[in-house]
Amino acid sequence: MSVPQQQFDGFRLDFPATLDDARNAVRSVIEWLADQQILPDECQQWELVLAEAANNAVIYAPHAQSLLTVRIEAALSAHDIEVRITDHTSGFDWPDHVELPEDDECDHGRGLFIISSLTDHVSYLRGKGHNVLCLKSQRKSIPKPQEDTEATLELMTAEVASCYETLANIFRLIADAGNDVEPVALASRWLEELRELAGADFLVLRMAGTEAGRLPIVGGVPSAIAWEPLLELRNNDAVETRAAVTRQDQWFDESTTFATADPLRKAGEHISGLSHPLESGGDLAGVLTVGVFKPRWEPSARELNVVRSLGDFLGALLHGLHRRDEANQSRLMKRELQIAADIQRSLLPAELPQTPFVHCAAHLATVGEVGGDYLDAILLPDSSLLFVVADVMGKGVPAALFATAFHSLLHSHLDLASQPSRLMRRLNKAMFAELDRADMFITAQLVHISADGLTLQVCGAGHAPLLLSGGSQIQEVCADGPPLGVTADADYQDFSVSLASYTHVLLHTDGLSDVVSGGGILSRDELHTWLRGVAAAASDAGTSRDSLHRLHRSAVDAASQQDDATFMIITRGAQTLTANTQNSLSHAKG
Repeated sequence: MSVPQQQFDGFRLDFPATLDDARNAVRSVIEWLADQQILPDECQQWELVLAEAANNAVIYAPHAQSLLTVRIEAALSAHDIEVRITDHTSGFDWPDHVELPEDDECDHGRGLFIISSLTDHVSYLRGKGHNVLCLKSQRKSIPKPQEDTEATLELMTAEVASCYETLANIFRLIADAGNDVEPVALASRWLEELRELAGADFLVLRMAGTEAGRLPIVGGVPSAIAWEPLLELRNNDAVETRAAVTRQDQWFDESTTFATADPLRKAGEHISGLSHPLESGGDLAGVLTVGVFKPRWEPSARELNVVRSLGDFLGALLHGLHRRDEANQSRLMKRELQIAADIQRSLLPAELPQTPFVHCAAHLATVGEVGGDYLDAILLPDSSLLFVVADVMGKGVPAALFATAFHSLLHSHLDLASQPSRLMRRLNKAMFAELDRADMFITAQLVHISADGLTLQVCGAGHAPLLLSGGSQIQEVCADGPPLGVTADADYQDFSVSLASYTHVLLHTDGLSDVVSGGGILSRDELHTWLRGVAAAASDAGTSRDSLHRLHRSAVDAASQQDDATFMIITRGAQTLTANTQNSLSHAKG
């Protein structure tokens, strides 16, 4: 058996197979771990493990051990410490179950027991001529890097520039689509643009066709490669198919074994890149594959953002064009409105996330084909949640375009989700120039709720107050900074609220309480009365959403609705999800 050798990026030392050299080698490893800010108790634990492992590698070496060497390697990741010891002994069979020997004089068994007990993972690869002992444990603590202010500012500047560049390209793409260009010609032109922006060598765009289970090619560059015209989704071994089926990015490089029928084989042997699924309105729209003629592709954050953001928008746009052509819609304003409506719907989550402690349901009603209201609910990696409600001034295509830009920028900066005011400032800075040029603004409200459902932080930008109730009282939180697009250096503040005494939270746009121009049929008092009632009745999120929808609908029936109306209900507590909550987002068009 040949034991594979894998390059380690970290510590490496070859030492003669003697006990003295083994002790010195172990000390060198421990000193290196200490230099990497590994805590003293972890270092002591590893010193005991490595002393046993290194001694075994020396003790069982052949008699001519002075001519042999032992290799010890150590590497760190964000969460683990891994050490490998390679020896040239005859090796031994590692037992399936390592137990402490009953005989106190049996050193061999006791050493294996110490190694297995003090590490999370042990594997022993016995080969012809050499053996590899792999040891791995999770780091007990990860030191926080010292913040480099200058580097942070440079990174923020680069992020803003990247988002602005993506936004500018989106507007250029929209302008191109308005010039009555055929979808295939539009795709070919923008694939070349995207290849240059992403620093890639080749791109392939496949869009979901009229036949289910098939992804016909829309465009591929360079055209010299004979790209496969049609990809069957039942071809489960293809990289692009996995991206389409799993709805997740699929990376490939020199280590990827491509199936015989994988269309990417036509790009060459030494390629690397990414297959990115495209979605529209919760449906698969297509797959965009980007790559280079190199064994490994390491795109910058800017290049990756371009691939995902501009690729998503191009996919949604082409998907909208395809649906338009199938329905034989008009070639003028109605076409543009339909494209904008498809794009707007693609921004809405198919379902809102639910956790054991926080449930939510929402409703969005638009006036006409396209509206300017936006909502989102995002489950973050630490199980906390970010809730977003926004209202772009006006309606129609301009409002939908700015809602699209808002969505793209929001999802590009989710690292700031736990600090809504910082996130709001970032959004305002990135969108101010375009909003100011169009003489438009956006009101928004960002709400972050901790994973345990006990703490809420809210930041507002010219938005309606946040309402909270536990059944007996109402609290209004007027976290009211200026709307986005009013001033470039606007300041925003976070307001924290303990949810211990509240069970229901309401976010809404002004269209909910201002259903008739100059009116206000759902007054402040009526909203307060309704919220106290559902909180006192311990109604779940879906039931609460439906009751407010009926109340709003009755007001609209008695008047003429002039504005989009969006609202989101958040409930806290260990409640059972009902059918209404599972169908968490409803939508209506006026």
